[in-house]
Amino acid sequence: MASKKNYNFGEKEKEGELAVWKSPKYEEAKRKAIEAIESDLYKGVLSESDFWILMNKTKTGKMAYTGLIISHNGCLKINDSLPDEKKFKPEFVTIDKEGYKGSLVYSYCNPDQGLYEVGEVSANNCLNSYPYAMALKRLMDRVILKNSRLAYAGIYSDSEADEIKNEPKEPAPSKVGRAEFVEYCNSKGIDIIQVSQMYKLNNGSKPEEFMNALAALKEQYK
Repeated sequence: MASKKNYNFGEKEKEGELAVWKSPKYEEAKRKAIEAIESDLYKGVLSESDFWILMNKTKTGKMAYTGLIISHNGCLKINDSLPDEKKFKPEFVTIDKEGYKGSLVYSYCNPDQGLYEVGEVSANNCLNSYPYAMALKRLMDRVILKNSRLAYAGIYSDSEADEIKNEPKEPAPSKVGRAEFVEYCNSKGIDIIQVSQMYKLNNGSKPEEFMNALAALKEQYK
């Protein structure tokens, strides 16, 4: 049954100066998110505001919508609504403080759920001063999204950096606001999701807000 509400998650005809291309993966993520929002399990719990669009530049100079991102709070809402046998279980968590190339790794192994997952941080993918909290947050979100089956539809947590970097992207010539910010982050290997949270940027942010964040990043990485 088609939804009676028109969900668009902040879609635009153009992102800055770039035309938008909606990938099949995004369309599937959007369909799954709407299905979850309107389901009996999450109705009144999840909302459109818990999601925003994952964007990457294409080789043809367009801005591709490649999936949806859900907030950590959204993941916590999901976990609270899941049946007990599917909830995140802290007792199945272990920690490795000396992971590969100095990474901090939390692991989750739950035979009853048939699930093994990790959440890791390193100096290269964590810019804040709370590495333990970030690693645990990544682990929790990945477990929750897999147990809810949302992970299989192109929906990522805002704490996930490594999987998002696997999305296709190509620097484009635009130098306006968001596009320049994205281009710079990609060129430096910076986690766009994490710095967007740090500077409180989202789909509704103004070009000057992106430019202010970009100036701060350039000062940090000069």
